[in-house]
Amino acid sequence: MRARLARADRAAREAAAGFERDSRAALTRLKTRPIHERFAALEEDAAQLLPEHRRELLLSIRARSDEAESATRSAPRHASRIAIWRGRLPFHARRLTRDALLALCLLLALVLAYRHTPISWVEVRGDRDVTTAWVMPDGRPAGDRLVAGRAYALMRDADGVAELRDWRTGEGYAATRVPSDWLQTRSRPSR
Repeated sequence: MRARLARADRAAREAAAGFERDSRAALTRLKTRPIHERFAALEEDAAQLLPEHRRELLLSIRARSDEAESATRSAPRHASRIAIWRGRLPFHARRLTRDALLALCLLLALVLAYRHTPISWVEVRGDRDVTTAWVMPDGRPAGDRLVAGRAYALMRDADGVAELRDWRTGEGYAATRVPSDWLQTRSRPSR
């Protein structure tokens, strides 16, 4: 009985060693083949490879595919920054459009604020009223004089002509143009 067990054990070890040799030979043969044949061998001949040899075959496929991938990926590394930006542009178009519109609105708000903000406050030189024609934005006349001692908003002063504005309650701003030498700067707007 012991002799039979010893023979069976020896036969099992010889069979395992033979299977190991066959699996190693199959792995060596498959490593020389192209990747698609290696994949096919994994599917069809899976029974002739041991698990550790299958893992080694998969690692050789992965190493080969990484080499091929790095060879195809090398071109974008040499692309210019402009080419990369241009390639990504369609994905950023919505954000760029939004940012451009916001910048335009901000610029328009600044221009509008500049055009409607007085440079300084002025008053008539001397102690006498000066005759001038005030006009409302719709073209109606709004008065005929600059009152001495009263503050007016100086909007523009160019070529010796000053553009003044004065708030009329319930109507809006009235505007007039007078020579700059009629006016002097006032420290604060009081009435």
